[in-house]
Parts: sequence; C-alpha cells; structure tokens
Amino acid sequence: MVYLLDAMERAGKEPGTITFLSPVGDERLTWGDLHADALRAAGGLQAAGAGPGRSVALLSLNSRAAVTAIAAVWLAGASLTVLPTPARTMDIEAFLAATERHLDRLGQPVVLVGSPFEDLSSALASAGHQVRPLDSVLAEAPAGLWRRPALVDDDPAILQLTSGTTSEPRIVRVSHANLAANLQGLAEAIDHGAKHGRTLSWLPLSHDMGLIGILAAMLTCGQCDLLLASPTDYLANPASWLQLAAEHQVQTIVGPTSAYALAARFLPYGPRLDLSTITGAMSGGEQIDPDAIETFLTAAAPHGLDPRTFLPGYGLAEATFAVTVPTPMRGLRVDEVDADTLAREGRAAPPRPGEPTRRLPLLGSPIARTSLRIVGPAGRQQLPDRTVGEVEVRGPAVTSGYHDAEPMDEGMEESLADGWLRTGDLGYLVDGELVLCGRKKDLIIVGGRNIYPEDVERAAGQTPGVRAGNAVAFPVPRPGGLGEGVAVAVESRVPDPDAVRRAVTDRVRTTIGIQPVAVYVLPAGSIPKTPSGKLQRAEAARRFTS
Repeated sequence: MVYLLDAMERAGKEPGTITFLSPVGDERLTWGDLHADALRAAGGLQAAGAGPGRSVALLSLNSRAAVTAIAAVWLAGASLTVLPTPARTMDIEAFLAATERHLDRLGQPVVLVGSPFEDLSSALASAGHQVRPLDSVLAEAPAGLWRRPALVDDDPAILQLTSGTTSEPRIVRVSHANLAANLQGLAEAIDHGAKHGRTLSWLPLSHDMGLIGILAAMLTCGQCDLLLASPTDYLANPASWLQLAAEHQVQTIVGPTSAYALAARFLPYGPRLDLSTITGAMSGGEQIDPDAIETFLTAAAPHGLDPRTFLPGYGLAEATFAVTVPTPMRGLRVDEVDADTLAREGRAAPPRPGEPTRRLPLLGSPIARTSLRIVGPAGRQQLPDRTVGEVEVRGPAVTSGYHDAEPMDEGMEESLADGWLRTGDLGYLVDGELVLCGRKKDLIIVGGRNIYPEDVERAAGQTPGVRAGNAVAFPVPRPGGLGEGVAVAVESRVPDPDAVRRAVTDRVRTTIGIQPVAVYVLPAGSIPKTPSGKLQRAEAARRFTS
C-alpha cells in the first residue's frame, strides 16, 4: 500500500474543490473531478510506457492541465519533476540551455510541455528529448486504461530540483515513504485535520512548498479548498494576492518574505480589504526578515488581519519539505541577540546596552517523527542551546540521497550513513526551537567576523531608494590581498545612483559594522532570482563582478 495513491483516492470522494484563478476567468472543479481526469491521463501515460522506474518532467505554468498531469504521473507510478520556469529577466536561450541540462541529468525523462512553453517543444525534441504536448496527452487518453502500478514505499515519487543560492540545482530523490512521512507530519503540526478551509497559493509548482506543502497536501486532504493562481499573474500585479485572499475569504495564504514586504507597501494606499478570515499566513523557503514581517503585520492590521496568524517555518528539499513548524496562532517570535558576540564567538548572547543587535525569528520545533540537532565542526559534537553550529536532521522524510546520476556531496555519504543529514544551514536552538542564522556556504568571513549575507541584504534593503526585497550580498576579494570582503547589489529607480550607493554604504557600515568593497546600483529586474523569488547569490556574483 502506497500512501499517496490511497490518499488521493480517498480525497477524490470528499467535497473539497480546486479553483484555478485567472484574470480572464476562474475555473472550479471538485477533487473528485480532478481525480477522474488524472486517472484517465494516467492510463494514457502508462500506455505510452510511463510507470515505476520511469521519470516524467513537466514544463508548464500553474494550470488545470499542469495539476492534472502531476496527479496523473503519480497515479501512473512514474517519478515527477516539475521544471523551473524562467524568471522575468531571464534570456530565453539561457533558460532553454538550463532546461536541457536538467533533462540530461534526469536521465532522459518523458517531457510534457504545456502553456506557455509550446514554442520550445521543437528545440527540446531536436536536442534528443522525448517531448509530448501536455494538452494532447490529456485530450487523447481514453477512459478505462489505468491499472494500479506495482509500487513500493522506496520508489521515487519526486525527483526534486533544489533552489539553492550558491550552485547549480541538485536533484533530490524523494521516495513515496519520504513524501508520506512529511505530509502526515505537516498535517499534524498545523492541525490540518481540524481546519478544512480555503488556501490561496501563487507559488510555482516547481518549488517544494508549492508542489508538496500546498498541492500534494491538498490532493491528499479532499476536504480542503485550494485556490491556485499563476506566479506570472502575481508578478504582473503583486497587489492581487491579498485582494484575492479577501475576495475569496481564504483561511491560509503562503509566500516568501519578499511577497509580504511588497504587500506592506500596497496595503496603506489601496482599498479596504477584509483579511479577518485568515488564520495562517505561512512563510518559508528563505531567510525570514522579522522587520519586514512586522511591517506587513502592522500594515495589515487595519484590514482585519490578526498578527498571531503569521506562521514561519524551516524546511529543505533533502528533508522532502517541512522540518520545523511553530504552534499555529502564536504569531512571530523573535530572538534579539548581541550582534558582535554572535559574529565573533558563535554565541546567541543577550543584547548589551547601546550595542548592535541581530533579530532572528524562532521557527518552531521539528514535526512528528523528525529529529533535529546542532553540531560543531570538530567531530560533529552536539552543541548546547544558543551556540551556533550546523543544523542536522533525521527522520523518515529525509532523502536517501541524490538522483543516480548525481555525485554525492562531500560528507553526504557519511552523514546519511548514521541517519543524520548535514543541511549546510547554520543555526542554534532555544528550548527546542530552531533559530536559523544563514547558509554555511553563503557565510562571509571578514576580519574574523562571520557575516551573514541576509543581514547585509536586510540593511541595504532598508535604505531609502532601494526596492524592497531587491538587495543581494556576496563575497569579493578585498584590495591588497586582505581576504574576503562584501559586495552588495541593489535595485533602484532613483535617478541619482551615486546617492543610493553612498546611502547603502553608510547603512551597511552603521548597521553591520563593515565597509562594503563595492555597491552596485542597478535598474529594476536586474537581480537574479528563482521563479519563487529566492535570491541567487552565486549568479549575482558571477554576473556583476565578471
């Protein structure tokens, strides 16, 4: 018995609905209708050779066809990869080349191409890939062909491309057992069974939060209603996110910090919205900026949003999705510590009067059947509370490794051999709750101090004239062979870039205590991000320093 298939079948008998939102008109159907469509498509995929041991890649924006295909791939028994879609500023040739690299590393999967990427089909086919138009796959499948696949729990359900800030995406092997453990642990953590309400998401389905935390959770619930928008529609009109939440009286919204920061700018000047029905404003997938979230909560309060609804969390693709979640309806909690002690000694000490501090959100305790510890570099000894070290995770949702074609990370085999996954994240514990400081690979050491790029980005992003959520920091050599320094790139529409450059330099110096080696002031749309809005620091460093 495989949990995903059984749960999808049960959900198909429940009264919940999925609504595909579009500026040109919405489309609603029950989970039962979707399940019937997916069964028919799954039979067609099986007839074409898809099943256990085969992989299927999907290139499409959020749509009814895409969601039907995702469910069909799982029902057919194949593994699924939802390919990233291009960021707004990405050159189409560069996107095509990246997509071809992903497909080569996946091992030549069947590629389903949907809207609006149909024009890329011929180029992908010419490169030797087995390409099928998504609409024709769904339209041509006759009823009655589907046969339940002979799956076991260890078979892959998802080959998930990571969205890291520092390197080429890895391909994480998420088994059916991994997926079941994470979905069940997440449902328990947020009391999903007692809160069958409406969830609004515009997150791309290539992102693990969009695919697993939202869609797979809804597909296996059945009593929940999902309203699914397109990330391109959101990016074209960010104000539409909360307008839709109010219009449809949803209970749950999800988004990265940057989405909440943008919303905080719109709310004071837009129409009065009724956000009082929201009981969960979820965020994860990137470092959470407490200042930006508090600004959002203040701006949303006149619109009826209860500040206790904010629900941050921590997760990563190598643990399927979710690792820690706080108690629902407790709101944002922040640990304010002495910045210099944290940077120099790796200790989260109480603030000293008049000295700089660092404010970090508490991200909750591990979900059911998941364990978490903080270890030091020497012998991986477990560290006491309030001591910074590497975050390690253990549990049934943790992957057994990367895809067959992928070389293992240094230390990954050793890490997985004793059951603990080295996440590469740095953090500390406070009474069993995780506080995240940043990525180990992103850490910049300047004059013996550990500088987290998130802190620099937060300071730069708070500078007048800098676009919210559009500052990125990365290491560069300091002149004269003095070791590492920090460069910052920001986006601005201010006509005097030199004034912005001076203001950013002053802000970083006074807030973080370091002098940036360089500050790049760029036009809107210049900073590279993933489709879900995560900063790509390595690409920014390559692009702006070459």
